[in-house]
Amino acid sequence: MDQSLTLRYTPTVKDYATVLRLFNLRRTSMKVSLVFLALAFGLILFAILTKGSPLTALELIWLLFPPLFVIFTFYLQPVRIAQKAVQNEQLVAEATWELSGAGVQILSRYGSTSLGWETLKKLVQTRDYYLLLSKENKNSFRFLPRRAFTSPQDEQLFLQMVNQNIPKA
Repeated sequence: MDQSLTLRYTPTVKDYATVLRLFNLRRTSMKVSLVFLALAFGLILFAILTKGSPLTALELIWLLFPPLFVIFTFYLQPVRIAQKAVQNEQLVAEATWELSGAGVQILSRYGSTSLGWETLKKLVQTRDYYLLLSKENKNSFRFLPRRAFTSPQDEQLFLQMVNQNIPKA
């Protein structure tokens, strides 16, 4: 028996900003960058504190660069991209996800997109969202807010379908 599931939600600016932060944070390149920034910040702070003289303008810039980069990457940039996304009517129209043994069909009043299970690499679960990562494009993903589920049984069915159709990495 082929199970199917239909889910509906309307994306918001908060959805887009949040999932962009989540997606960036799970990327290995971002994690490596954050480690290097933390190390650089610590070394710069250590050098400034052990020097004993007042800060120069260049030292201040170097000291502020790592925190400003994090603020830009995890707050300003996702908010800017999210605000652009919600200006596009197609990206904030109600979406209907139809899941079946064949894959995921995402429909809106503007058209539809079919994703075969074989095109999906991994499911990332967070407190409020599910992110379906693409196999073909490491910078591509689809998100599904947990609020789209009308019951715990629907969410369990979704997870069961994903586990059956997307191999564990």
